[in-house]
Amino acid sequence: MKRSCGFTLVELVAIIATVSILAAVSGSRYVSSDVFETRGDAGLLSSTLRYAQKTAIAQRRVVYTVYSATVPPSLRVCFTLDCSQTVTNPENGNPYAFVFSRNVQVDAATIGFDSLGRPVPNANAAFVVTNKNNNSQLVTINVEADTGYIR
Repeated sequence: MKRSCGFTLVELVAIIATVSILAAVSGSRYVSSDVFETRGDAGLLSSTLRYAQKTAIAQRRVVYTVYSATVPPSLRVCFTLDCSQTVTNPENGNPYAFVFSRNVQVDAATIGFDSLGRPVPNANAAFVVTNKNNNSQLVTINVEADTGYIR
């Protein structure tokens, strides 16, 4: 009789299932969503600022991004400072508004863009997105004076 060595298919499947469960349970302790939440909101803020800038150029009029420090904070895109004339969101036809995540704190100001894409008022502006749970997780978005370059 020949004796074979190795593992059976049932044993291999059991080991793989056990290791997968352990990885799923322990992996979540090492990976935090703070980084993703902060960077995600910073990316959406940057996109909202660019959309406002492109709308101002296309419409040949001033477009404002109006920051509201409500809970959670939000940023609306409007043709007027009081948001009586809102910019339409092309995705759903509603007024354009970006609501930040609950765990994110934003240091922002209301800024506008003129028909050439320059900031109104013509000065440098900085938007800082910080995670409330982890203050070391912050992203700064700058709008340059004269050019309106968003980085």
